[in-house]
Amino acid sequence: MAKFGDWFVFLVAVFLLLWWIWRRFNHWLHEPPGYRLRKLAKSGEVEPDEAVALLEQQGYEVLSGKHRIPLGVAVDDGPLQPTRLYFDYLAAKEDKYYLVKLDKSRRPIEWTASGLRERLLVYALLFPECEGIIIANLKDQWLRTVRFQVEDENG
Repeated sequence: MAKFGDWFVFLVAVFLLLWWIWRRFNHWLHEPPGYRLRKLAKSGEVEPDEAVALLEQQGYEVLSGKHRIPLGVAVDDGPLQPTRLYFDYLAAKEDKYYLVKLDKSRRPIEWTASGLRERLLVYALLFPECEGIIIANLKDQWLRTVRFQVEDENG
């Protein structure tokens, strides 16, 4: 009888594990677009400063600030090397999300298509739910929105 009890406990454990995996997969599959952004919006604190004031003055709601996204990079079969991506704020306007980067004098943005691609495309690819990436210049008090669109090679 002990063997029947062992098998019964084993089968129940396997069933519960499979049920849990299925529920997690189903939850992930039906997760609404923008869920990652809403989760991110709740995670960072916003400290009132000049950038927040500029964004709010332009009608944006600043949801969170100072985000660091950890990444790992491996070359060939080498070890995984840690690195990070930073963006300054997550903002919303009219139910659309925007990542915000501050234009800093020590590393100015090159306002050409290739310069913007090299500097900002990674953010658009990481967060495709975002409407765009806002560049905020605190010195001159302006905002610019950068959007990327994949174009058809034939058109």
